[in-house]
Amino acid sequence: MTPETYMRRYHAGCGCDEEAAAVTAEELFPACALNASDCGCGCGQTDPDPDPTCCCKASMAEALQLLCGETIGSLVDFDAFFFLTDSLALGSSLTIPGADTDNIGTPAASLRRFAPCNCDLLDVDGTAYFAVPDQAGLALETVSQLSLCSIKAVAFQLATADEADGETVYRRAVRAIRRAIQTEGGCTGACGVCQAHCDCDDCCCASGILSELATRNLSRTATLTAGPLVLQNVTVLGSIGSVLVLASEELERIYFVCANAVEALS
Repeated sequence: MTPETYMRRYHAGCGCDEEAAAVTAEELFPACALNASDCGCGCGQTDPDPDPTCCCKASMAEALQLLCGETIGSLVDFDAFFFLTDSLALGSSLTIPGADTDNIGTPAASLRRFAPCNCDLLDVDGTAYFAVPDQAGLALETVSQLSLCSIKAVAFQLATADEADGETVYRRAVRAIRRAIQTEGGCTGACGVCQAHCDCDDCCCASGILSELATRNLSRTATLTAGPLVLQNVTVLGSIGSVLVLASEELERIYFVCANAVEALS
């Protein structure tokens, strides 16, 4: 299945009409947009009031919306995703951190779409493991939906494709993501955080991490932990609201990490 076919088939899910999969990509992708006042599900549903226990929901939704774009979407392998919650690792078990860039195995979950008429859920397909490094305990053999509020981090592989004008898929994806971040995430609130995308009562809850990694990190690389997930020497691409956007050229892998889930920097 080509990336274009995949996007047509699965990313029509922001609307109620299952026949929406037949529309053109140009008509399809804008339907995925979420904002603070309109869920974008096409059912008249609106986003709930900000939830202080769900600090990253709107920002993670907006980060995932980047993949709805035709340019970035064509560079993503939608069958090679990893999702981390407080308790579960979906798509791969976790290993004991070593010298590798991350302690994720081979991401094997599929990202389908935002669930039709429900902005709280993602339609996915994958196996869930308990989020304990080096303990590949099976939690659920098949997971079909995942709570957006529960997601602390997402990782995904880039698609295998030929180089274009001598430029690798990784570099094309990084350029497109950076351009999208500059377009979508360019506002700044009083705390140095884009308040329009903050789900917390306290919009400063993650401002220190965001400022350190997305603004003051002159080397543009970072080593950090988010719960049991360890990322080492990853490239900082920027942030969308309270979600850090990171990348590994070695693994050709992109990461979305909730800033409020980051526990340690090195």
